[in-house]
Amino acid sequence: MVALSASLAAAVTPASPANAGTWQARTYHVDCVAGNDSADGTKPTTAWRSLERVNKATFGPGDSILFRRGTTCQGVLEPKGSGSASSPIKVGAYGTGARPKIVAPGTRAAVLLRNVQGWEIRDLEVTNPGPVDGTARVGIYVLLENFGTGKHYVVENVYVHDVPGCDCLDPALENSGGVLFEATGDSVPTTFDGIRVTDSVVSGVDNVGIGTLSSWSKRDMFPAGRNHFMPMTNVKFLRNTLSDLGGDGILVMNGVDSRTARNKIDGFGLRAAQSHAAILAYNSDRPVLEHNEITGGAAFPPSFSLTVDAGTKDPLYQYNYSHDNNGPFILFCASSGSFSDGAVIRYNISDNDKDINLNGFIIPVVAAGCDNGITNSKFYNNTIYAPNAENLAGAFPHTSIAFTNNIFSGKATGARIDDPVGVYDHNLYQNVNAVAANTTNALNGDPLFRNTTTDRPAGFRLRCGSPAIDAGVAVPNNGGRDFYGNEVTGTTPNIGAYEGPCL
Repeated sequence: MVALSASLAAAVTPASPANAGTWQARTYHVDCVAGNDSADGTKPTTAWRSLERVNKATFGPGDSILFRRGTTCQGVLEPKGSGSASSPIKVGAYGTGARPKIVAPGTRAAVLLRNVQGWEIRDLEVTNPGPVDGTARVGIYVLLENFGTGKHYVVENVYVHDVPGCDCLDPALENSGGVLFEATGDSVPTTFDGIRVTDSVVSGVDNVGIGTLSSWSKRDMFPAGRNHFMPMTNVKFLRNTLSDLGGDGILVMNGVDSRTARNKIDGFGLRAAQSHAAILAYNSDRPVLEHNEITGGAAFPPSFSLTVDAGTKDPLYQYNYSHDNNGPFILFCASSGSFSDGAVIRYNISDNDKDINLNGFIIPVVAAGCDNGITNSKFYNNTIYAPNAENLAGAFPHTSIAFTNNIFSGKATGARIDDPVGVYDHNLYQNVNAVAANTTNALNGDPLFRNTTTDRPAGFRLRCGSPAIDAGVAVPNNGGRDFYGNEVTGTTPNIGAYEGPCL
């Protein structure tokens, strides 16, 4: 289905402008303090003054729109025209000082790219304040409707903040967020090829910090989708810092071979009526989520650092550091009627994440399923250090998950694993009084972490004499590296996320 959809997307990709071969690229300047909309805009001394003047122009391949640093522009930036991957239209800054600032008046978006492609946005500060009334608002919003395949979108080194919006979860409806890419419509199959958001800061936004959404999402694994599945390709969210998030942190929907890496999220699910996640892939194939740091998740409703979610095939979660969240580390959950298959969760560290008592029902640190749509999942060589948690794993009806070579360390007064169907092999338990029914080759004892209080996450390396050393079992296709970058070799690896020499 993916290959067929990709071919269809290519067939309906909009053609380049008729004059693209003869287009004379220009650089335009905008000075919202001292500019003049009657000027030509082509030099700092003849800069335009307003966003309205920018929005009247049509730009083409190779053009640049530069805003003067240290200035503030009121209104909405909604430019027209398309560039290409080889000759994009660039939005950026000139001069010295702070990023130029765009302040929208609480409208649908502060920066809106609608049915255009080939754009790069850098070095802006963007905000879209308004009343806290549930209105859908976005900071930077790329919207394709009945467009075909939009190609090449880059957002880099931007600061998006203070965008109050709705707590809305349906991708077919209006959504809120910091930086959003959405494919919608119902007549022309629509999707993205080439999204990159890097080195940016998003703070004080609702619903989704950074993400992709699509109403072209229906397939066998996700029958609740609106239109037939159109994959998004070449999606990368790298090295971003997100905080004070009303809902999800980073969401990839409809992605194929996406990568979400080296992001830091501090505070998510803070203004929500339903559960959210710091990082998740949704209705996606082979997403990679790695080397992220996650903290500050809300307790009620419970928010999760990671989720293995509906419609997702072969997701890989590795080398993530989740710590001091008020909710659990991970949730395996496919919504009713949908499926997820082939998840691999390996070499992650969960440090002081919590279990949640929800009206008498305990949601564990590793919440293994809320339906039977999760299949063929592998959870190995993770370190779960939860000194404030009594329930470490299981608790939901679910299909079997293979738990191998993990360290489970719970509350000193006693913890448990309540899982009637999971398969547990070669795991090390500390302060765990009750283990799963299907448990073999279990070890009990102190893993002898180097230091769990002042040296985190380096402190989860193992001291000499640890019972976890050389006590695991080889797992095929294990990625070859541990959480710290040490090589993983041999038939008896360590248990947990550390494979280096003892300390």
